[in-house]
Amino acid sequence: MKHKDTYKTYTKLKKSKQEDFYNEHTAEIVLFESAKKYLKEHLGESKSLNISKWKSEVTALKKEKDSLYSQILDIRKEIEKAESVRSCIEKLQQENRELTQMKKNELEL
Repeated sequence: MKHKDTYKTYTKLKKSKQEDFYNEHTAEIVLFESAKKYLKEHLGESKSLNISKWKSEVTALKKEKDSLYSQILDIRKEIEKAESVRSCIEKLQQENRELTQMKKNELEL
């Protein structure tokens, strides 16, 4: 809305001067009209921004993000433990195979 003053000046000019003014300030006027259209579409009937509602929503979303991140950290710890258990099981299975192979070799002799 920083181009609001330029837009007001543009709308107050007579038609003959409006075209020259528009040519000089096209970018500002187009930006203002785009912002005005966007806000009209997204604000609905309230016609004003409810900043306190947005702030409370941001706070709630930050809390949810922190909670989810905490869950991620907990899950990572569980995965590390599971990987450790899996590694130990694989090691034991390998030792068991080696012992079985040694016993077979001894029986063959």
